[in-house]
Amino acid sequence: MQAPSPRTMLTICIDERDPNLLTVSFPTDIVGNDLIRNVPNRRWSYSRRCWVVPNTRTSLICIGKLFGKAYCRFDEAVVRLYKPTADPQTMEQATTPPWPPAGVPPAGQFPATNASSRRLFRYAPPTTEFDQHPAIVALCNTLRTLNYSYKTLKNYRQALIALIQHTAPHPIDTLSKETYQQYLLYLVTRRRLSSSTRNIHINAYKFYREKVLGHNAEFYPIDYARTPTKLPTVYSIADVKALFGATTSLKYRTLFKLVYGTGLRLSEVAHLRLTDLDRNRHLINVRGGKGKKDRVVMLTNKLLALLDDYLRQYTPTVYLFENVDNREPLQNRTIQLVYSQAVQAANIQKRGGIHTLRHSFATHLLESGIDIRYIQQLLGHESILTTMRYTHVTADKISQIKSPLDDL
Repeated sequence: MQAPSPRTMLTICIDERDPNLLTVSFPTDIVGNDLIRNVPNRRWSYSRRCWVVPNTRTSLICIGKLFGKAYCRFDEAVVRLYKPTADPQTMEQATTPPWPPAGVPPAGQFPATNASSRRLFRYAPPTTEFDQHPAIVALCNTLRTLNYSYKTLKNYRQALIALIQHTAPHPIDTLSKETYQQYLLYLVTRRRLSSSTRNIHINAYKFYREKVLGHNAEFYPIDYARTPTKLPTVYSIADVKALFGATTSLKYRTLFKLVYGTGLRLSEVAHLRLTDLDRNRHLINVRGGKGKKDRVVMLTNKLLALLDDYLRQYTPTVYLFENVDNREPLQNRTIQLVYSQAVQAANIQKRGGIHTLRHSFATHLLESGIDIRYIQQLLGHESILTTMRYTHVTADKISQIKSPLDDL
């Protein structure tokens, strides 16, 4: 009878202290602990907080048979040691395997339901019927004419389709304020949408009335939903180092370090071109950032050396980080999945996506004494008020404040 598979991904690296050993790391998992005891000469390292095995092909074959290759992610150095002729596609499959493996749902999740099950509206694409609706056609044409982003067009189109569906057969051009307020209440009580999502619906309808229909903004004012004020999640320096250490692929480790080292957004780093690196001026040109705005960020000597090491191993043609199959930019979702794997492997408990590296970049700069106006420019914030929120999470200043309890 075949042994059960573990519920988590294993990370296999060459030990930094002793290259004759391999470290095998995975979150607490009873099945995994039972399986690894079958590897010859394995032992638990209390100082490393992981299992170590001899750095031999025999150990790798044994681990692959016990756990299954689909559950193993190998550090790039391991792959290059035992497969020196591996092409970029093989390297990427070994260092960033898909998780969960095909046909296996993540722990704590149910298998996907059949295709006939109803999907929530926010995940359902608009139907062709509504794509031809006069209001939707007029909305999309106006957004394109005013050069709004595709993401804004997509959000406004879906929001307006939801309104058309709810008010049918009555046209949305003649909705009264009371009727629209009832619709907003429906979004709260029945759809259970968050305040920020409801505000997108309000923005879409206001845009339609003011820019498409030409109504005055004061025709009837619509109040926005109050949104909670949340502090950004920020990693400590130790968390950042652990994340980089747990990222097995040189490509993605370089990408994550670039995000942390420059504060780039996910879409910005994914679409960086080789020509955007200005080596002479030590700058990176960010083209078409949020709001279609260009800006520059620093290209330090350490970042430049890191990128040179990456470019020696990989040979991108147009974009800095390319898909090995079609030479197109890496998909945002692919980067997010690899990032989630690295966070899990690093055993970081703080919640947040790759944008947390951007938050950490800003907060750590502020803590080191950099003027907040420079940070605003580096992040590409239009308003200094957006950047000011990082002043609330600078731990070094808060930790030095004397509590009144100390005087008792």
